[in-house]
Amino acid sequence: MTSNLKQNRQISQEKIDKGEYDVFISYNGQDRPRVIEICEQLKDRGIAPFLDQWDLQPGRPWQRALEHQIKTVKSAAIFVGEAGMGSWHEKEMYEFELEFERRGVPVIPVLLPDISTTSELPLFLKSMQWVDFRKTDPDPLERLIWGITGKRPGR
Repeated sequence: MTSNLKQNRQISQEKIDKGEYDVFISYNGQDRPRVIEICEQLKDRGIAPFLDQWDLQPGRPWQRALEHQIKTVKSAAIFVGEAGMGSWHEKEMYEFELEFERRGVPVIPVLLPDISTTSELPLFLKSMQWVDFRKTDPDPLERLIWGITGKRPGR
């Protein structure tokens, strides 16, 4: 692991340890492997993603933990793949719609590589600028980080 990668991972982990997440990750469970891969890449860049798989403590009420994150997290990424929106996935999206209105939280639609061009995004997500992992130019990871941090890549 290069020193820069190691340093970024440490920055990400320190934020996670403090419960200061940069982005809430919302996804359909059928898309979990690809979403985890992207979350690992975010951690490599110093971004702290809140991912249920990693961050919900066993033996604790998970709904309260999600509610807390939705009310406090700095941004949200709503991943949509071929499987479409799951039921909890949709509930999270609607809660973030309210948070967007209430406190201006960026809500970033993220299209996974396997989503078809004919798939319909929910109306709220259609109105947001999205990140498209079906394309390589512009770099979708860079665009996702821009959406999360508000800092344009290379500036």
